[in-house]
This record gives sequence, structure tokens and C-alpha cells, in this order.
Amino acid sequence: MGPSGTKKLIAVGISGAVALSLLFVAAWMVFAGGAAEPEPDGVRIIAPAETSEPSTVGSPGAAASALTPSPTVLPEEIAVYITGEVVNPGVYTVAKGERLDAALRLAGGATENADLSRVNLAAYATDAAHYNIPTAGEPVGPGEPLHDGSAPNADEVGVSESCQPPVNINTANAACLETLPGIGGVRAASIVAHREQQGPFASPDAITEVSGIGDGIFRRIAELITVDPH
Repeated sequence: MGPSGTKKLIAVGISGAVALSLLFVAAWMVFAGGAAEPEPDGVRIIAPAETSEPSTVGSPGAAASALTPSPTVLPEEIAVYITGEVVNPGVYTVAKGERLDAALRLAGGATENADLSRVNLAAYATDAAHYNIPTAGEPVGPGEPLHDGSAPNADEVGVSESCQPPVNINTANAACLETLPGIGGVRAASIVAHREQQGPFASPDAITEVSGIGDGIFRRIAELITVDPH
């Protein structure tokens, strides 16, 4: 074989070796790239678990519960009968604990002929009571109170313990005296004025000396009054 043939043979061998090397490198890269990377010993990746309880935040039920108003407690009502010098006499309902003035306003107020100085508009209205607004100059006879005279309960008028029967007619104020049957605002004021001018009552029946308090009213309150301290 001549020199030219030897050179060709060497060139072919080198080319084959290079091609074989490239093929080997390519195969190694494919093998190395496809291999899975092993997990570290004892380590497991666990996906977070989904909760089984649905959230109530923003749900229609939660919103409805939050918006539900608490039940409204209506005030207890009582009925009173208003007659006399009022614009619209009749029976009216007011909340328990209201003053007589509130009932009078429901009846349209007093007429121009009314004598309101003889009516205690600050008194608490009593259930089923009859209040008569007198005419100016109209006399008040014995046994004819401005209202029905029924004594309201202590929780209705807010009276103190000293107003509980028997009421001491020598020390009780006008508000306490008004709790007695047949003793309205005018008579209570008259009792207070009488003892201030004439001195203390010597006995319970001495209350009949007060103008407007006769034997009929005394019989109604005889067991409810005293002149002795409790």
C-alpha cells in the first residue's frame, strides 16, 4: 500500500473514532437526563388535606342569623276613662306607668272651662280608673272624688315604704295620701294644709274636719290611716 493509501486509511479511522465518541456522549446524556432523582431517605412529601367542614363566613345562613333582630317587648297597656271638661271624653289606653297628663292629651286635652288646678296631672294613671276633669267653679261634694279613688299598686306609683297602710296622716306627704281610696290631689293638698294650719290630727276620725272629706270617705279609709308613728 502506498503513502496515499495509508493516509486515507488513517483519516477514515480517525473519523470513525470521532463519530463513535460523539455517539457515546449522546447516549450518556440521554441516559443521565431521564434518570429520576431519588428522594432522601425517610422523607415523604404529603399534600395538605382539604377540610371537610364548609366555612360559614359569608354564607347566607350566617348573614341571615346576624341580621335577625331580637324580639321587641311591647310595654304593658292600661285603660282609663276620661270625662268632664275634655275635648273628647272616652276610654283611652296608655302604657303602664304613664302620668294622667298623657291620658288627658290623648283625649284632646282639657277645654277652656276646665279647672286643672284641682287635678293632679302628675299622678300615675291607674288601670280601669275613671278621671273626671271638673269645670271651673264646680263644687266638689263629699264622696265625689276627681277619680275613682282606687289605690294603685306600689310598683305603679313608685311610693316608698312609708306610704304603705296604715298611712300616718300627720306625716305623710300629698303623694302618699293620694294612694288612699277617695283621696285625690285636691283632698291630699287640703289634708296637708289643714295640719299645717291647725296642727296634727288628734285621731284618725279628725280627718273629717278637712273640707271635702265626709263620713263616707272616712269609712273607706278608716282602716288605712293612723296618727301614730309606725
